[in-house]
Amino acid sequence: MKQILSNLNFETQGQGFIDITNDINHWIKRTKLKKGILLIFLKHTSCSLIINENADINVLKDLSNYMKAIVPEEKFYSIDRDDERIEYLHSEEGLDDMPAHIRTMLTANNLSLSVVDGKLEIGLWQAIYIWEHRTSNKSRSLQLHAIGEIELN
Repeated sequence: MKQILSNLNFETQGQGFIDITNDINHWIKRTKLKKGILLIFLKHTSCSLIINENADINVLKDLSNYMKAIVPEEKFYSIDRDDERIEYLHSEEGLDDMPAHIRTMLTANNLSLSVVDGKLEIGLWQAIYIWEHRTSNKSRSLQLHAIGEIELN
């Protein structure tokens, strides 16, 4: 058994999804990881890691629209259903700052996946995405930590 630890960096283009499945599979191939466990950690508090459908772009559009409905950008309504609108207190980096933190909290910033035969073991219609919740372009870093068998040449 071996351990491999490294980072992959990505540039986002504001709110939306980046399919990183191929990037991770290329990393697996470069490291010669044959089988094992891969831990993926996104080192940020305003974007997420998700696994979801990769066949119909409307799935991602619906996810984004739903998230915006439950976590509005500027203010939110009190849970007790009165008409009071509450402003976010945290907004040091703009109006999208606190909503981005909430959206990250509702999703995930890490994944644990199996590697089998030198590639991710995910479903046919699945992909791994970075889900950027901020409206501006950001540099994002993933930490990859693999534990498993390395291909011998």
